[in-house]
Amino acid sequence: MLNNQIRRRTVLLTLSYLLMMLFGTGHLLGQNERTGKSWTRWDNDHKIIYLMGFYAGLRADGMIFQQAERDHPIDKSIQKEPASINRYKAERREYYSRHLKYDFKLISQYLDVFYTDPDNLEIPVPEAIRIIALRSEGKLERANFLLLRERRNAMEGK
Repeated sequence: MLNNQIRRRTVLLTLSYLLMMLFGTGHLLGQNERTGKSWTRWDNDHKIIYLMGFYAGLRADGMIFQQAERDHPIDKSIQKEPASINRYKAERREYYSRHLKYDFKLISQYLDVFYTDPDNLEIPVPEAIRIIALRSEGKLERANFLLLRERRNAMEGK
């Protein structure tokens, strides 16, 4: 009986996390129409406002996620968190950097430099932010992997 309750609760928790991830970050991070081409046309104020909104969205998404975890706690003595949740948390952390913090002017300047390379103009702004944050944290291998993946995706669209 206890195992059935645990399984049912695990299934409900996993489904709620997956739905939240699909609708929450899918909308937030799925803004692929915002590429380097649009970034280079914006003035500095527009860039700063975009970055403030982007990070406010990430923060709100994190708060929703934490609330879901409080509402549906996992008994860690019995089971582990699903791998999809661990991956989601790891990917969200890639958008933050201890060195950049919330210095939107500095992030904007890094993005300006990032988009001076014509090969990067098709990369969506959220992915560019992620690459820059990873580089500033010294995670060059992961940043280069994402950069090459995004460039390849851009070339497939042409």
